Amino acid sequence: MRKVSYLSYTMTTADSNSPDGIVPVGRQFDFIGDVETEEMILVDGDESLCLGYTGVEIYNDVYVGDMMEYKATLTKIGNTSRDCHIEVFKLATPAFRAGKAKEDCVTGEMVWFDKPVLCSEGSVRLVVKKHLQRGEQPDGTIENPWAPNEDFPEAGFDPNHPNDNTFRYRMSDRDVFYLGGVVNGARNLTLMEDTAKRLMAREFGNTGHITRVEKVRLYEPCFAGDYLEYHARVNKVVGDKIVIEVRNFKYIDLPENPEFPSSIDVLEEPILCTIVQYVFETYKK
Repeated sequence: MRKVSYLSYTMTTADSNSPDGIVPVGRQFDFIGDVETEEMILVDGDESLCLGYTGVEIYNDVYVGDMMEYKATLTKIGNTSRDCHIEVFKLATPAFRAGKAKEDCVTGEMVWFDKPVLCSEGSVRLVVKKHLQRGEQPDGTIENPWAPNEDFPEAGFDPNHPNDNTFRYRMSDRDVFYLGGVVNGARNLTLMEDTAKRLMAREFGNTGHITRVEKVRLYEPCFAGDYLEYHARVNKVVGDKIVIEVRNFKYIDLPENPEFPSSIDVLEEPILCTIVQYVFETYKK
């Protein structure tokens, strides 16, 4: 059982309803709901019901372009109740929002915080009825995202940028394109691009822009309700071109014949869904 869950998201104009680009608190609760639900799935294998929130403090506004992380920490298990501490962090923000004059900013310039900025926190109580509790679940851990792959035999990565950037997301009906709840591959590639841009922001201070897609390979379809984990790493840097490889894995999926309507499975072995190689260049004045 994993006692801490994370989900990721980069705020877009579709998330804001104000001229100044502030994202409403209600939209943030969409992602808070997803991350607390994941924690219940890891505990009981069930979607759970949310009873309510207490003591939610809002410390910092969230804006379009902010790179966010949502965290749920299991704090108490009762007979049917489960309590979590919820935290919302800002990992990076556009440079002009961090105090740099707009006229001095380069397109795509970001400030990656050395310490994530706590924007909100509070407590939530969730309920999983006794007969729905399915016992201890796997932890959904992806042991080695960079295992050798015959479609991408070049396994070397730039030693100057050795660390992954990890992005975690739950697919929803908003992401569905086809009948049967199937998410189109392009939506997955958009999220993989978001993962790569986080890596660009952290390593190069600029989200950059894609000038080429070297290769894409799709192995496994994704559906509404699936939880996905994305890993990005700098493959190589050649002049002003940065090659980033992104892999994504499914670690929680909806079973075909669930034991109960709210049952959902944590996979013993996460499934590789997609690999892509992007070529980025940073924006310049």
